[in-house]
Amino acid sequence: MTVPTQKSPPKNPSQRNKAIFIAALIFVVIGVACFIYWLVWARFYQYTDDAYVDGNNVMITPQVGGIVESFSTLDGDFVPQGMVLVELDKTDARISLGKAVADLGYALRDVRQMFERAKQYGAMIEVKKAEFIKAAQDYEHRVNLIDEGGVSLENFEHAIAALTASFSDLIATEYQYTAAAAQVENTTIETHPLVEQMKNRVRDAYVFLRRCTIKAPATGLIAQRTVQVGETVAAGQPLMAVVPLDQMWVTANYKEVQLAKMRIGQPVKITSDTYGGKVVFHGKIAGIGGGTGSVFSVLPPQNATGNWIKIVQRVPVRITLDQEQIKQHPLRLGLSMETTVDIHDTTQPFVPEIRPQEPLFSTDVFATQEEGANALIAKVIFDNLYGDAQ
Repeated sequence: MTVPTQKSPPKNPSQRNKAIFIAALIFVVIGVACFIYWLVWARFYQYTDDAYVDGNNVMITPQVGGIVESFSTLDGDFVPQGMVLVELDKTDARISLGKAVADLGYALRDVRQMFERAKQYGAMIEVKKAEFIKAAQDYEHRVNLIDEGGVSLENFEHAIAALTASFSDLIATEYQYTAAAAQVENTTIETHPLVEQMKNRVRDAYVFLRRCTIKAPATGLIAQRTVQVGETVAAGQPLMAVVPLDQMWVTANYKEVQLAKMRIGQPVKITSDTYGGKVVFHGKIAGIGGGTGSVFSVLPPQNATGNWIKIVQRVPVRITLDQEQIKQHPLRLGLSMETTVDIHDTTQPFVPEIRPQEPLFSTDVFATQEEGANALIAKVIFDNLYGDAQ
């Protein structure tokens, strides 16, 4: 026996049409709202979360090789500019400096002898002139008496030989004086080329000694420390890095379709994953990269192939940060950031102006390495030239 099935009553067409109308209306309202949002706000702002903190990473490398005697910092330490970071063994440097000082002393004494030798030859010229005059007078006295038999022929011939020898001796002495004077003319003992050469050797050895002390060229945090006590390091070998906290910016990688209205100087709002949305950094576009990231990769793409697939490229955009905000909320290299560029103002250039020829970042730590060398040289000069006068 079959049980009759109970059919549901047919739906009211008016209710169904009403539901469809309400759903369509909601979609239309959402679409209009999205359009208004895009028209009023979204089209004037370009956002990306492909952004990272970038900045200077100052590598600490020795200018001379040597054995590490000590180091003063560990990763994460904050160091001021000029602080001693690493000390190398100075034994060889001290020996080299001592040898250079001794060589300078020898050079000073040798050059002093050159000046005295020139004076000596100058005085000998006067002696040779007097001997030549005497020989000439003897010849004149005898030449008038030879015909009268007042002097013997032998005596007259001796007078001629003495005159000739005296003249040759005078000429030879003048040549000797010219050669000696050529070594010292237009100079003094202290400015003689040989002395200047030895002065530079002293400076070189002095700077070599000073370079055994490695100082921080900038203020910042220590990172990537690899140096160990007793290690033999070579010139140029990385020992650690100093990250200056005030030399940071943001590199945001925007899609190529977002660059059309980006201009230099446009304001940027930036948030970091470290501080969250509570801290908003304010920056400005400082530069737009000269190529996409793929072009500068180790293996650039070869698009002239049969299996080419178009991929939206990204271009790095450099964004400067407010230094006061960085002081209040320090950042670290490589932190993830989110950037939103306000592209209302498109009057600014797409390419930055030519930067003036002046240092962007600099340090004066290395400028003081020669300080004290001139004082040491002056002491060596005084001791070797004027020390006996006291």
